Amino acid sequence: MNTIRVSDATIAALIEDAIGRTADASPPIRCLGPTYVAFRRSGRRLAHMWREEQELAAALHAAVAEARGILDVEAIDAVELCLSREFRVVPPGGAGRLPGNAQRGILGLELSCNGSTERAAPTEMIAANRSFEKAMARLLAAYRVAAGQRPPAHAVLRTFAARQVLVRLGPPATAVTLLRGNRPVPLESVSAGMLSEMAEGMGAWLLRNQRPDGRLTYKYWPSRGTNSPADNPIRQLMATRCLIRFAVVFGRSEAMEAAHDHLASCLQRFFRVHDGVGTMEHDGKAKLGAAALAALAILEHPQGQAYAREFDLLCQGVQALWRADGSFRTFHRPSDRNDNQNFYPGEALLLWAHLYRRRPDPDLLRRWRLSAAYYRRWHRAHRNPAFVPWHTQAYAVLYDCLAEPELCRFVFEMNDWLLPLQQWEAAPHADQRGRFYDPARPDFGPPHAASTGAYLEGLAEAFRLASAAGDEARRAAYAAAIRRGLRNLRQLQFVEETEMFYISKRNRVLGGLRTECYDNTIRVDNVQHALMAILALHGLPGFAHAEPAPTTATDIAFAAD
Repeated sequence: MNTIRVSDATIAALIEDAIGRTADASPPIRCLGPTYVAFRRSGRRLAHMWREEQELAAALHAAVAEARGILDVEAIDAVELCLSREFRVVPPGGAGRLPGNAQRGILGLELSCNGSTERAAPTEMIAANRSFEKAMARLLAAYRVAAGQRPPAHAVLRTFAARQVLVRLGPPATAVTLLRGNRPVPLESVSAGMLSEMAEGMGAWLLRNQRPDGRLTYKYWPSRGTNSPADNPIRQLMATRCLIRFAVVFGRSEAMEAAHDHLASCLQRFFRVHDGVGTMEHDGKAKLGAAALAALAILEHPQGQAYAREFDLLCQGVQALWRADGSFRTFHRPSDRNDNQNFYPGEALLLWAHLYRRRPDPDLLRRWRLSAAYYRRWHRAHRNPAFVPWHTQAYAVLYDCLAEPELCRFVFEMNDWLLPLQQWEAAPHADQRGRFYDPARPDFGPPHAASTGAYLEGLAEAFRLASAAGDEARRAAYAAAIRRGLRNLRQLQFVEETEMFYISKRNRVLGGLRTECYDNTIRVDNVQHALMAILALHGLPGFAHAEPAPTTATDIAFAAD
Protein backbone atom coordinates (compact mmCIF):
# COMPACT_ATOMS: atom_id res chain seq x y z
CA MET A 1 0.00 0.00 0.00
CA ASN A 2 1.39 3.39 -0.98
CA THR A 3 1.97 5.72 1.98
CA ILE A 4 4.33 8.19 0.29
CA ARG A 5 3.34 11.83 0.77
CA VAL A 6 5.25 13.97 -1.70
CA SER A 7 4.80 16.88 -4.04
CA ASP A 8 3.28 16.67 -7.50
CA ALA A 9 6.71 17.03 -9.07
CA THR A 10 8.19 14.27 -6.93
CA ILE A 11 5.33 11.85 -7.76
CA ALA A 12 5.76 12.58 -11.45
CA ALA A 13 9.51 12.10 -11.16
CA LEU A 14 8.95 8.86 -9.26
CA ILE A 15 6.82 7.53 -12.14
CA GLU A 16 9.28 8.78 -14.73
CA ASP A 17 12.22 7.22 -12.92
CA ALA A 18 10.43 3.86 -12.61
CA ILE A 19 9.68 3.93 -16.34
CA GLY A 20 13.31 4.73 -17.09
CA ARG A 21 14.42 1.74 -15.05
CA THR A 22 12.00 -0.69 -16.73
CA ALA A 23 14.11 -3.74 -17.48
CA ASP A 24 11.95 -4.90 -20.38
CA ALA A 25 11.57 -1.43 -21.95
CA SER A 26 13.32 -1.94 -25.28
CA PRO A 27 13.24 0.31 -27.19
CA PRO A 28 13.21 3.05 -24.53
CA ILE A 29 9.77 4.26 -23.51
CA ARG A 30 9.02 7.70 -24.88
CA CYS A 31 5.99 9.79 -25.72
CA LEU A 32 5.09 9.66 -29.43
CA GLY A 33 1.51 10.92 -29.20
CA PRO A 34 -1.18 11.69 -26.63
CA THR A 35 -0.76 9.83 -23.34
CA TYR A 36 -3.52 8.05 -21.42
CA VAL A 37 -3.00 8.16 -17.66
CA ALA A 38 -5.16 6.32 -15.12
CA PHE A 39 -4.56 6.50 -11.36
CA ARG A 40 -5.58 3.45 -9.34
CA ARG A 41 -5.67 2.16 -5.80
CA SER A 42 -6.25 -1.51 -4.98
CA GLY A 43 -7.55 -1.98 -8.51
CA ARG A 44 -10.09 0.86 -8.44
CA ARG A 45 -9.65 3.62 -10.99
CA LEU A 46 -9.66 6.92 -9.12
CA ALA A 47 -9.13 9.25 -12.08
CA HIS A 48 -8.08 9.08 -15.72
CA MET A 49 -7.31 11.55 -18.48
CA TRP A 50 -5.60 12.07 -21.83
CA ARG A 51 -2.67 14.46 -21.97
CA GLU A 52 -1.55 15.99 -25.27
CA GLU A 53 1.98 17.02 -24.26
CA GLN A 54 4.62 15.74 -26.67
CA GLU A 55 7.20 14.95 -23.98
CA LEU A 56 6.59 12.13 -21.52
CA ALA A 57 7.88 14.06 -18.53
CA ALA A 58 5.62 17.00 -19.33
CA ALA A 59 2.63 14.67 -19.78
CA LEU A 60 3.27 12.99 -16.44
CA HIS A 61 3.69 16.26 -14.53
CA ALA A 62 0.50 17.65 -16.10
CA ALA A 63 -1.45 14.46 -15.33
CA VAL A 64 -0.41 14.46 -11.68
CA ALA A 65 -1.29 18.14 -11.36
CA GLU A 66 -4.70 17.49 -12.94
CA ALA A 67 -5.29 14.55 -10.63
CA ARG A 68 -4.36 16.70 -7.64
CA GLY A 69 -7.40 18.82 -8.41
CA ILE A 70 -9.85 15.92 -8.21
CA LEU A 71 -8.41 13.43 -5.73
CA ASP A 72 -5.89 12.84 -2.98
CA VAL A 73 -2.85 11.95 -5.06
CA GLU A 74 -1.28 10.18 -2.11
CA ALA A 75 -4.13 7.64 -2.34
CA ILE A 76 -2.81 6.13 -5.58
CA ASP A 77 -0.71 2.97 -5.60
CA ALA A 78 -0.56 2.29 -9.37
CA VAL A 79 -0.50 4.31 -12.58
CA GLU A 80 -1.67 2.87 -15.90
CA LEU A 81 -0.20 4.45 -19.01
CA CYS A 82 -0.87 4.14 -22.74
CA LEU A 83 1.55 6.06 -24.96
CA SER A 84 -0.24 6.29 -28.28
CA ARG A 85 1.36 5.88 -31.70
CA GLU A 86 0.68 4.64 -35.23
CA PHE A 87 -2.66 6.37 -35.82
CA ARG A 88 -4.56 5.07 -38.84
CA VAL A 89 -7.76 6.44 -40.35
CA VAL A 90 -10.61 3.93 -40.56
CA PRO A 91 -12.53 4.36 -43.86
CA PRO A 92 -16.16 5.32 -43.23
CA GLY A 93 -18.92 2.74 -43.71
CA GLY A 94 -18.56 -0.99 -44.29
CA ALA A 95 -19.40 -3.87 -42.00
CA GLY A 96 -15.80 -4.64 -41.06
CA ARG A 97 -14.52 -1.17 -40.31
CA LEU A 98 -13.85 -1.82 -36.61
CA PRO A 99 -10.91 -4.08 -35.68
CA GLY A 100 -11.58 -7.71 -34.74
CA ASN A 101 -11.33 -9.31 -31.32
CA ALA A 102 -7.67 -10.23 -31.83
CA GLN A 103 -6.87 -6.50 -31.59
CA ARG A 104 -8.86 -5.84 -28.41
CA GLY A 105 -6.43 -4.52 -25.84
CA ILE A 106 -3.84 -3.95 -28.57
CA LEU A 107 -5.43 -1.05 -30.45
CA GLY A 108 -7.42 1.93 -29.21
CA LEU A 109 -10.09 4.05 -30.93
CA GLU A 110 -10.19 7.80 -31.53
CA LEU A 111 -13.18 9.75 -32.84
CA SER A 112 -12.73 13.42 -33.79
CA CYS A 113 -15.71 15.62 -34.53
CA ASN A 114 -16.59 19.34 -34.29
CA GLY A 115 -13.10 20.25 -33.09
CA SER A 116 -13.04 17.81 -30.17
CA THR A 117 -11.63 14.31 -29.72
CA GLU A 118 -12.71 11.28 -27.72
CA ARG A 119 -10.55 8.20 -27.24
CA ALA A 120 -10.73 4.68 -25.84
CA ALA A 121 -7.34 3.40 -24.67
CA PRO A 122 -6.43 -0.28 -25.14
CA THR A 123 -5.89 -0.94 -21.43
CA GLU A 124 -9.10 0.92 -20.65
CA MET A 125 -11.00 -1.52 -22.88
CA ILE A 126 -9.31 -4.49 -21.20
CA ALA A 127 -10.06 -3.16 -17.72
CA ALA A 128 -13.72 -2.59 -18.57
CA ASN A 129 -13.97 -5.83 -20.62
CA ARG A 130 -15.27 -3.68 -23.46
CA SER A 131 -15.48 -4.71 -27.12
CA PHE A 132 -14.70 -2.36 -29.98
CA GLU A 133 -18.41 -2.09 -30.68
CA LYS A 134 -19.16 -1.01 -27.11
CA ALA A 135 -16.18 1.34 -27.08
CA MET A 136 -17.44 2.89 -30.32
CA ALA A 137 -20.91 3.32 -28.84
CA ARG A 138 -19.39 5.23 -25.91
CA LEU A 139 -17.44 7.49 -28.23
CA LEU A 140 -20.58 8.19 -30.24
CA ALA A 141 -22.56 8.89 -27.06
CA ALA A 142 -20.10 11.65 -26.23
CA TYR A 143 -21.35 13.35 -29.41
CA ARG A 144 -24.97 12.45 -28.63
CA VAL A 145 -25.12 9.92 -31.43
CA ALA A 146 -27.14 6.82 -30.56
CA ALA A 147 -25.47 3.43 -30.72
CA GLY A 148 -25.85 1.85 -34.13
CA GLN A 149 -26.15 5.19 -35.90
CA ARG A 150 -23.42 6.54 -38.10
CA PRO A 151 -21.24 9.37 -36.83
CA PRO A 152 -21.52 12.75 -38.60
CA ALA A 153 -20.08 12.74 -42.12
CA HIS A 154 -17.23 15.06 -41.13
CA ALA A 155 -16.15 12.87 -38.16
CA VAL A 156 -12.84 11.04 -38.40
CA LEU A 157 -12.36 7.63 -36.81
CA ARG A 158 -8.82 6.37 -36.22
CA THR A 159 -7.26 3.35 -34.57
CA PHE A 160 -3.97 3.62 -32.73
CA ALA A 161 -1.41 1.36 -31.14
CA ALA A 162 0.03 2.16 -27.72
CA ARG A 163 2.95 1.33 -25.53
CA GLN A 164 1.35 0.02 -22.34
CA VAL A 165 3.11 0.57 -19.03
CA LEU A 166 2.02 -0.18 -15.47
CA VAL A 167 3.81 1.71 -12.68
CA ARG A 168 3.47 0.61 -9.07
CA LEU A 169 4.50 3.30 -6.63
CA GLY A 170 5.72 0.86 -4.04
CA PRO A 171 7.91 1.67 -2.29
CA PRO A 172 10.00 1.01 -4.26
CA ALA A 173 8.44 2.28 -7.47
CA THR A 174 8.57 -0.25 -10.32
CA ALA A 175 7.35 -0.27 -13.90
CA VAL A 176 6.58 -3.04 -16.37
CA THR A 177 5.71 -3.00 -20.06
CA LEU A 178 2.43 -4.80 -20.80
CA LEU A 179 0.84 -6.55 -23.75
CA ARG A 180 -2.92 -6.33 -23.61
CA GLY A 181 -2.71 -5.42 -19.91
CA ASN A 182 -0.66 -8.54 -19.18
CA ARG A 183 2.70 -10.13 -19.91
CA PRO A 184 3.19 -13.03 -22.36
CA VAL A 185 3.93 -16.38 -20.76
CA PRO A 186 7.04 -17.94 -22.35
CA LEU A 187 6.75 -21.51 -23.54
CA GLU A 188 9.90 -22.51 -21.69
CA SER A 189 8.23 -21.66 -18.37
CA VAL A 190 5.83 -24.59 -18.73
CA SER A 191 7.08 -27.19 -16.26
CA ALA A 192 5.78 -29.80 -13.88
CA GLY A 193 6.09 -27.26 -11.07
CA MET A 194 4.04 -24.69 -12.99
CA LEU A 195 1.33 -27.25 -13.71
CA SER A 196 1.10 -28.05 -10.02
CA GLU A 197 0.79 -24.35 -9.25
CA MET A 198 -1.87 -23.97 -11.93
CA ALA A 199 -3.85 -26.89 -10.55
CA GLU A 200 -3.64 -25.66 -6.97
CA GLY A 201 -4.75 -22.21 -8.08
CA MET A 202 -7.71 -23.52 -10.03
CA GLY A 203 -8.76 -25.83 -7.23
CA ALA A 204 -8.56 -22.95 -4.79
CA TRP A 205 -10.68 -20.80 -7.14
CA LEU A 206 -13.40 -23.45 -7.17
CA LEU A 207 -13.38 -23.70 -3.39
CA ARG A 208 -13.43 -19.93 -2.86
CA ASN A 209 -16.30 -19.52 -5.29
CA GLN A 210 -18.64 -22.02 -3.65
CA ARG A 211 -21.63 -20.64 -1.78
CA PRO A 212 -22.82 -21.94 1.61
CA ASP A 213 -25.68 -23.83 -0.11
CA GLY A 214 -23.17 -25.79 -2.22
CA ARG A 215 -23.60 -23.90 -5.48
CA LEU A 216 -20.57 -22.94 -7.53
CA THR A 217 -20.29 -19.62 -9.30
CA TYR A 218 -21.14 -20.32 -12.92
CA LYS A 219 -19.93 -17.06 -14.45
CA TYR A 220 -18.12 -14.12 -12.88
CA TRP A 221 -17.49 -10.69 -14.39
CA PRO A 222 -14.20 -9.40 -12.92
CA SER A 223 -14.59 -5.88 -14.31
CA ARG A 224 -17.97 -5.49 -12.63
CA GLY A 225 -17.12 -7.57 -9.59
CA THR A 226 -20.43 -9.42 -9.88
CA ASN A 227 -21.81 -12.86 -10.70
CA SER A 228 -23.83 -13.47 -13.83
CA PRO A 229 -27.38 -14.78 -13.18
CA ALA A 230 -26.86 -17.44 -15.89
CA ASP A 231 -26.40 -21.12 -15.12
CA ASN A 232 -25.76 -24.39 -16.97
CA PRO A 233 -26.23 -27.87 -15.44
CA ILE A 234 -23.77 -29.59 -17.81
CA ARG A 235 -20.92 -27.25 -16.94
CA GLN A 236 -21.80 -27.36 -13.26
CA LEU A 237 -21.75 -31.17 -13.22
CA MET A 238 -18.41 -31.24 -15.01
CA ALA A 239 -17.16 -29.09 -12.13
CA THR A 240 -18.48 -31.67 -9.64
CA ARG A 241 -16.38 -34.36 -11.33
CA CYS A 242 -13.43 -31.99 -11.36
CA LEU A 243 -13.65 -31.38 -7.61
CA ILE A 244 -13.76 -35.14 -7.03
CA ARG A 245 -10.68 -35.71 -9.20
CA PHE A 246 -8.83 -32.78 -7.63
CA ALA A 247 -9.59 -34.13 -4.15
CA VAL A 248 -8.27 -37.59 -5.05
CA VAL A 249 -5.13 -36.51 -6.92
CA PHE A 250 -4.07 -33.76 -4.51
CA GLY A 251 -5.40 -35.38 -1.34
CA ARG A 252 -7.69 -32.47 -0.49
CA SER A 253 -10.50 -33.52 1.83
CA GLU A 254 -12.10 -30.07 1.66
CA ALA A 255 -12.44 -30.47 -2.11
CA MET A 256 -14.27 -33.77 -1.64
CA GLU A 257 -16.60 -32.09 0.84
CA ALA A 258 -17.18 -29.32 -1.68
CA ALA A 259 -17.91 -31.91 -4.39
CA HIS A 260 -20.42 -33.62 -2.10
CA ASP A 261 -22.21 -30.34 -1.36
CA HIS A 262 -22.14 -29.31 -5.00
CA LEU A 263 -23.55 -32.62 -6.23
CA ALA A 264 -26.35 -32.38 -3.69
CA SER A 265 -27.07 -28.83 -4.81
CA CYS A 266 -27.15 -29.78 -8.51
CA LEU A 267 -29.47 -32.72 -7.91
CA GLN A 268 -31.75 -30.62 -5.75
CA ARG A 269 -31.96 -27.85 -8.34
CA PHE A 270 -32.01 -29.79 -11.60
CA PHE A 271 -33.03 -33.44 -11.10
CA ARG A 272 -36.53 -34.26 -12.30
CA VAL A 273 -38.41 -37.43 -13.26
CA HIS A 274 -40.32 -37.32 -16.56
CA ASP A 275 -42.07 -40.28 -18.14
CA GLY A 276 -40.49 -42.57 -15.57
CA VAL A 277 -36.85 -41.63 -16.26
CA GLY A 278 -34.40 -39.21 -14.68
CA THR A 279 -33.48 -35.91 -16.28
CA MET A 280 -31.54 -32.79 -15.34
CA GLU A 281 -33.77 -29.89 -16.26
CA HIS A 282 -33.03 -26.18 -16.42
CA ASP A 283 -34.76 -23.35 -18.22
CA GLY A 284 -37.22 -25.71 -19.90
CA LYS A 285 -34.47 -27.95 -21.30
CA ALA A 286 -33.50 -31.49 -20.34
CA LYS A 287 -30.39 -32.61 -22.22
CA LEU A 288 -28.80 -36.00 -22.80
CA GLY A 289 -25.41 -34.60 -21.78
CA ALA A 290 -26.69 -33.29 -18.46
CA ALA A 291 -28.17 -36.66 -17.50
CA ALA A 292 -24.98 -38.48 -18.53
CA LEU A 293 -22.69 -36.14 -16.61
CA ALA A 294 -24.88 -36.22 -13.50
CA ALA A 295 -24.73 -40.02 -13.54
CA LEU A 296 -20.95 -39.86 -14.03
CA ALA A 297 -20.57 -37.51 -11.06
CA ILE A 298 -22.56 -39.88 -8.86
CA LEU A 299 -20.59 -42.87 -10.19
CA GLU A 300 -17.25 -41.25 -9.37
CA HIS A 301 -18.23 -39.88 -5.97
CA PRO A 302 -16.98 -42.14 -3.14
CA GLN A 303 -20.37 -41.81 -1.44
CA GLY A 304 -22.42 -41.93 -4.64
CA GLN A 305 -24.48 -44.84 -3.31
CA ALA A 306 -26.44 -42.24 -1.35
CA TYR A 307 -27.94 -41.26 -4.71
CA ALA A 308 -28.62 -44.77 -6.02
CA ARG A 309 -32.21 -43.93 -6.99
CA GLU A 310 -31.22 -40.81 -8.91
CA PHE A 311 -28.34 -42.70 -10.55
CA ASP A 312 -30.56 -45.52 -11.80
CA LEU A 313 -33.17 -43.10 -13.12
CA LEU A 314 -30.53 -40.97 -14.87
CA CYS A 315 -29.03 -44.06 -16.53
CA GLN A 316 -32.53 -44.96 -17.67
CA GLY A 317 -32.89 -41.43 -19.00
CA VAL A 318 -29.74 -41.83 -21.10
CA GLN A 319 -30.90 -45.22 -22.35
CA ALA A 320 -34.32 -43.78 -23.29
CA LEU A 321 -32.65 -41.44 -25.79
CA TRP A 322 -30.68 -44.25 -27.49
CA ARG A 323 -31.81 -45.58 -30.87
CA ALA A 324 -31.30 -49.03 -32.39
CA ASP A 325 -29.04 -47.66 -35.14
CA GLY A 326 -26.62 -46.43 -32.46
CA SER A 327 -27.63 -42.77 -32.57
CA PHE A 328 -28.88 -40.73 -29.62
CA ARG A 329 -31.65 -38.23 -29.42
CA THR A 330 -30.05 -35.33 -27.58
CA PHE A 331 -33.00 -33.76 -25.70
CA HIS A 332 -35.76 -35.06 -23.49
CA ARG A 333 -37.22 -31.58 -23.47
CA PRO A 334 -37.99 -30.00 -25.87
CA SER A 335 -38.61 -33.32 -27.57
CA ASP A 336 -38.25 -31.91 -31.09
CA ARG A 337 -34.64 -30.82 -30.55
CA ASN A 338 -31.85 -33.11 -31.70
CA ASP A 339 -28.85 -30.79 -32.05
CA ASN A 340 -25.50 -30.74 -30.23
CA GLN A 341 -24.66 -34.14 -31.71
CA ASN A 342 -20.97 -33.30 -31.43
CA PHE A 343 -21.21 -33.00 -27.64
CA TYR A 344 -23.90 -35.00 -25.88
CA PRO A 345 -23.51 -38.48 -27.45
CA GLY A 346 -19.81 -38.43 -26.56
CA GLU A 347 -20.70 -37.62 -22.96
CA ALA A 348 -23.18 -40.52 -22.96
CA LEU A 349 -20.56 -42.90 -24.38
CA LEU A 350 -18.10 -41.77 -21.71
CA LEU A 351 -20.68 -42.70 -19.04
CA TRP A 352 -21.26 -46.11 -20.65
CA ALA A 353 -17.50 -46.74 -20.90
CA HIS A 354 -17.09 -46.04 -17.18
CA LEU A 355 -20.09 -48.24 -16.39
CA TYR A 356 -18.59 -51.07 -18.41
CA ARG A 357 -15.25 -50.67 -16.64
CA ARG A 358 -16.99 -50.94 -13.27
CA ARG A 359 -19.11 -53.94 -14.28
CA PRO A 360 -18.65 -55.52 -17.73
CA ASP A 361 -22.02 -56.05 -19.38
CA PRO A 362 -22.16 -57.63 -22.86
CA ASP A 363 -25.38 -55.83 -23.79
CA LEU A 364 -23.99 -52.45 -22.71
CA LEU A 365 -20.87 -53.16 -24.77
CA ARG A 366 -23.04 -54.10 -27.75
CA ARG A 367 -24.88 -50.78 -27.55
CA TRP A 368 -21.62 -48.87 -27.04
CA ARG A 369 -20.14 -50.47 -30.16
CA LEU A 370 -23.22 -49.65 -32.25
CA SER A 371 -23.06 -46.03 -31.13
CA ALA A 372 -19.32 -45.82 -31.66
CA ALA A 373 -19.70 -47.10 -35.23
CA TYR A 374 -22.55 -44.66 -35.91
CA TYR A 375 -20.61 -41.66 -34.60
CA ARG A 376 -17.40 -42.62 -36.36
CA ARG A 377 -19.33 -42.31 -39.59
CA TRP A 378 -20.86 -39.07 -38.31
CA HIS A 379 -17.53 -37.54 -37.47
CA ARG A 380 -15.92 -38.46 -40.75
CA ALA A 381 -18.83 -36.86 -42.59
CA HIS A 382 -19.15 -33.81 -40.29
CA ARG A 383 -15.75 -33.28 -38.70
CA ASN A 384 -15.87 -30.85 -35.78
CA PRO A 385 -13.31 -30.28 -32.99
CA ALA A 386 -16.03 -30.35 -30.32
CA PHE A 387 -16.54 -34.04 -31.07
CA VAL A 388 -12.94 -35.04 -30.37
CA PRO A 389 -12.31 -34.76 -26.59
CA TRP A 390 -15.45 -36.56 -25.39
CA HIS A 391 -15.11 -39.49 -27.80
CA THR A 392 -11.37 -39.65 -27.16
CA GLN A 393 -11.96 -40.06 -23.43
CA ALA A 394 -14.72 -42.64 -23.99
CA TYR A 395 -12.53 -44.70 -26.34
CA ALA A 396 -9.55 -44.47 -24.00
CA VAL A 397 -11.56 -45.84 -21.05
CA LEU A 398 -12.84 -48.76 -23.12
CA TYR A 399 -9.39 -49.39 -24.59
CA ASP A 400 -8.09 -49.84 -21.06
CA CYS A 401 -10.69 -52.58 -20.64
CA LEU A 402 -10.43 -54.32 -24.01
CA ALA A 403 -7.02 -53.38 -25.50
CA GLU A 404 -8.56 -53.44 -29.00
CA PRO A 405 -6.24 -51.69 -31.49
CA GLU A 406 -9.09 -50.16 -33.51
CA LEU A 407 -10.13 -48.14 -30.46
CA CYS A 408 -6.64 -46.68 -30.27
CA ARG A 409 -6.55 -46.02 -34.01
CA PHE A 410 -9.68 -43.86 -33.93
CA VAL A 411 -8.31 -41.86 -31.00
CA PHE A 412 -5.24 -41.13 -33.11
CA GLU A 413 -7.34 -40.31 -36.18
CA MET A 414 -9.41 -37.75 -34.25
CA ASN A 415 -6.49 -36.06 -32.54
CA ASP A 416 -4.26 -36.04 -35.62
CA TRP A 417 -7.04 -34.11 -37.37
CA LEU A 418 -7.35 -31.72 -34.41
CA LEU A 419 -3.67 -30.71 -34.17
CA PRO A 420 -3.57 -28.30 -37.17
CA LEU A 421 -6.34 -26.24 -35.55
CA GLN A 422 -3.94 -25.12 -32.83
CA GLN A 423 -2.41 -21.71 -33.49
CA TRP A 424 1.28 -21.13 -32.96
CA GLU A 425 3.33 -19.25 -35.54
CA ALA A 426 0.09 -18.06 -37.16
CA ALA A 427 -1.33 -16.65 -33.91
CA PRO A 428 -1.99 -12.89 -34.26
CA HIS A 429 -0.06 -12.06 -31.07
CA ALA A 430 2.30 -13.79 -28.66
CA ASP A 431 -0.31 -14.03 -25.90
CA GLN A 432 -2.66 -16.01 -28.20
CA ARG A 433 -0.23 -18.80 -29.03
CA GLY A 434 -1.37 -22.29 -28.15
CA ARG A 435 -5.11 -21.73 -28.44
CA PHE A 436 -7.26 -23.86 -30.76
CA TYR A 437 -8.92 -21.71 -33.39
CA ASP A 438 -9.27 -21.80 -37.17
CA PRO A 439 -10.22 -18.35 -38.53
CA ALA A 440 -11.12 -20.03 -41.83
CA ARG A 441 -13.77 -22.12 -40.02
CA PRO A 442 -15.82 -19.77 -37.84
CA ASP A 443 -18.46 -22.51 -37.66
CA PHE A 444 -16.09 -24.35 -35.30
CA GLY A 445 -16.66 -21.56 -32.79
CA PRO A 446 -14.56 -18.74 -31.32
CA PRO A 447 -11.38 -19.32 -29.32
CA HIS A 448 -12.24 -20.07 -25.71
CA ALA A 449 -10.40 -21.23 -22.59
CA ALA A 450 -12.98 -23.98 -22.04
CA SER A 451 -12.41 -25.30 -25.56
CA THR A 452 -8.64 -25.37 -25.21
CA GLY A 453 -8.95 -27.11 -21.85
CA ALA A 454 -11.34 -29.71 -23.27
CA TYR A 455 -9.06 -30.44 -26.22
CA LEU A 456 -6.16 -30.91 -23.82
CA GLU A 457 -8.24 -33.42 -21.84
CA GLY A 458 -8.53 -35.50 -24.98
CA LEU A 459 -4.92 -34.96 -26.03
CA ALA A 460 -3.73 -36.13 -22.61
CA GLU A 461 -5.47 -39.46 -23.25
CA ALA A 462 -4.13 -39.61 -26.82
CA PHE A 463 -0.63 -38.95 -25.47
CA ARG A 464 -1.04 -41.72 -22.92
CA LEU A 465 -2.15 -44.23 -25.57
CA ALA A 466 0.60 -43.20 -27.97
CA SER A 467 3.17 -43.64 -25.20
CA ALA A 468 1.84 -47.09 -24.34
CA ALA A 469 1.85 -48.09 -28.01
CA GLY A 470 5.42 -46.94 -28.50
CA ASP A 471 4.31 -44.50 -31.21
CA GLU A 472 7.08 -41.96 -30.71
CA ALA A 473 6.07 -39.66 -33.58
CA ARG A 474 2.57 -39.19 -32.21
CA ARG A 475 3.82 -39.03 -28.65
CA ALA A 476 6.08 -36.13 -29.57
CA ALA A 477 3.40 -34.36 -31.62
CA TYR A 478 0.79 -34.64 -28.87
CA ALA A 479 3.31 -33.58 -26.23
CA ALA A 480 4.19 -30.43 -28.19
CA ALA A 481 0.50 -29.56 -28.65
CA ILE A 482 -0.22 -30.14 -24.97
CA ARG A 483 2.67 -27.97 -23.91
CA ARG A 484 1.60 -25.16 -26.20
CA GLY A 485 -1.98 -25.44 -24.97
CA LEU A 486 -0.83 -25.29 -21.35
CA ARG A 487 1.10 -22.13 -22.18
CA ASN A 488 -2.14 -20.63 -23.44
CA LEU A 489 -4.08 -21.66 -20.34
CA ARG A 490 -1.41 -20.22 -18.06
CA GLN A 491 -1.68 -16.97 -20.04
CA LEU A 492 -5.39 -16.89 -19.24
CA GLN A 493 -5.06 -17.69 -15.55
CA PHE A 494 -5.17 -14.84 -13.04
CA VAL A 495 -1.91 -15.33 -11.16
CA GLU A 496 -0.12 -12.11 -10.25
CA GLU A 497 -0.80 -8.54 -9.23
CA THR A 498 0.33 -7.07 -12.55
CA GLU A 499 -2.48 -8.62 -14.59
CA MET A 500 -5.01 -7.77 -11.86
CA PHE A 501 -4.13 -4.06 -11.85
CA TYR A 502 -7.76 -3.15 -12.62
CA ILE A 503 -9.49 -5.65 -10.29
CA SER A 504 -10.61 -4.66 -6.81
CA LYS A 505 -12.04 -8.05 -5.70
CA ARG A 506 -8.90 -10.01 -6.44
CA ASN A 507 -9.79 -12.95 -4.22
CA ARG A 508 -12.71 -13.71 -6.54
CA VAL A 509 -10.49 -14.08 -9.59
CA LEU A 510 -7.15 -15.42 -8.32
CA GLY A 511 -6.53 -18.83 -9.91
CA GLY A 512 -9.46 -18.50 -12.30
CA LEU A 513 -9.18 -18.44 -16.08
CA ARG A 514 -10.31 -15.71 -18.43
CA THR A 515 -12.36 -16.74 -21.42
CA GLU A 516 -9.78 -15.18 -23.76
CA CYS A 517 -6.86 -12.79 -23.45
CA TYR A 518 -9.22 -9.95 -24.45
CA ASP A 519 -12.26 -11.19 -22.48
CA ASN A 520 -11.78 -11.51 -18.73
CA THR A 521 -15.09 -13.29 -18.04
CA ILE A 522 -14.46 -16.31 -15.80
CA ARG A 523 -16.73 -19.28 -16.36
CA VAL A 524 -16.67 -22.43 -14.26
CA ASP A 525 -15.89 -24.64 -17.27
CA ASN A 526 -12.89 -22.45 -18.15
CA VAL A 527 -11.43 -23.59 -14.85
CA GLN A 528 -12.84 -27.11 -14.81
CA HIS A 529 -11.65 -28.23 -18.24
CA ALA A 530 -8.16 -26.83 -17.69
CA LEU A 531 -7.87 -28.47 -14.29
CA MET A 532 -9.18 -31.80 -15.59
CA ALA A 533 -6.55 -31.71 -18.35
CA ILE A 534 -3.76 -31.18 -15.80
CA LEU A 535 -5.17 -33.92 -13.58
CA ALA A 536 -5.22 -36.26 -16.60
CA LEU A 537 -1.50 -35.56 -17.07
CA HIS A 538 -0.71 -36.31 -13.45
CA GLY A 539 1.46 -39.39 -13.16
CA LEU A 540 2.20 -39.66 -16.88
CA PRO A 541 5.86 -39.81 -17.98
CA GLY A 542 7.21 -36.29 -17.82
CA PHE A 543 4.70 -34.97 -15.30
CA ALA A 544 4.90 -35.47 -11.56
CA HIS A 545 3.52 -33.30 -8.82
CA ALA A 546 5.90 -30.48 -7.88
CA GLU A 547 8.93 -32.02 -9.59
CA PRO A 548 11.27 -30.14 -11.95
CA ALA A 549 10.71 -30.30 -15.70
CA PRO A 550 12.44 -33.21 -17.44
CA THR A 551 15.06 -32.53 -20.03
CA THR A 552 13.82 -34.69 -22.92
CA ALA A 553 12.04 -32.77 -25.67
CA THR A 554 9.06 -35.13 -25.87
CA ASP A 555 8.10 -35.17 -22.20
CA ILE A 556 4.96 -33.43 -21.01
CA ALA A 557 6.76 -30.98 -18.81
CA PHE A 558 8.93 -30.56 -21.87
CA ALA A 559 12.04 -28.53 -22.14
CA ALA A 560 12.70 -26.78 -25.47
CA ASP A 561 9.93 -26.71 -28.06
